[in-house]
Amino acid sequence: MNIKSFPIKMDEGTAREMSEGGNFITKLLFRKKTPVELRRVFIENRIMTFTITYHPSIIARIFRKNQTPKTSKIVMIGNGSTCGVSYYDGRELEIIDMEVDPEEVQASDFSDEALITRGNALARRILRRRVGGNISLDVAEIKSVYRPYYVAFYGTLVEGTKVRYMPIPADGNVVKRTF
Repeated sequence: MNIKSFPIKMDEGTAREMSEGGNFITKLLFRKKTPVELRRVFIENRIMTFTITYHPSIIARIFRKNQTPKTSKIVMIGNGSTCGVSYYDGRELEIIDMEVDPEEVQASDFSDEALITRGNALARRILRRRVGGNISLDVAEIKSVYRPYYVAFYGTLVEGTKVRYMPIPADGNVVKRTF
């Protein structure tokens, strides 16, 4: 199966080392269980580009008669597995065509509308803090791209039972949270 994906920048050996315990919490949770299986999985993500139109406030229009709406763009990446959306900071995305086994591909569990709604909400939250005023967001483009992971399963894989697992991103991209 031919897919568009982020390039794999981590080899399987490095992923196995990380799964065997890189920090204190991982060692504490999985100390007696060694990874039984390390699988490579490609999870579908959506790259959404929104067009932002900023309309000046009523007071700004009264004092500055010739002020027109301003437009710009913002890019969001939505995870098709969790419906989580994150802001993309603008560096160039490297996307390649890959030939992979169809068993390694996981399609999106959520519709485009759900991802667009989440992306719209996050963009409004970011822009309200930075710009303020009246903004309108429209979807300019949606692209489907797959993100590679190594998934380490701890314990025996038996259908109907819970098995602990740890996803390890194999593309080198990091999702950071700010509080």
